[in-house]
Amino acid sequence: MTDKLISSPLGEEPSLVQNCHHQNQVWATAIAHYEQEIDQLLTLLSDLLDTHSYQNLRHRAFAYHGSMNHLKSRFQRLRLDMVCESLVCMPTGSQTCREPRFGLYKTIESHFQLLTDEFNRVKAGCYQFLSVVVTLNIL
Repeated sequence: MTDKLISSPLGEEPSLVQNCHHQNQVWATAIAHYEQEIDQLLTLLSDLLDTHSYQNLRHRAFAYHGSMNHLKSRFQRLRLDMVCESLVCMPTGSQTCREPRFGLYKTIESHFQLLTDEFNRVKAGCYQFLSVVVTLNIL
């Protein structure tokens, strides 16, 4: 999702600024998707923690719950720090993609990749744990 248009002269055309805004919207949508997926897993883990008192089961569920909460916080921080979503970010004649809030999307890809890799690793372990719980008819 890199964009060569960011390095254009200060007198950027409105279409270039709109492209910058479009890139931010794409990132915001992708991050929201991961946040929703994390919320779904957190709900399952919370249900498990609320209904069962097996120490080993609770320990693992609590560990995955903590990992998912941590990942959710990191996705939120990524969105807040690097993605422009507010009305202030709407294209106007005075705002360009050179503003730090807009230009950060050039580096978001590497941050996003690291986060999604970690999420996929934690999610795989969590799904494996939940599938064992379901197989044992505990959940």
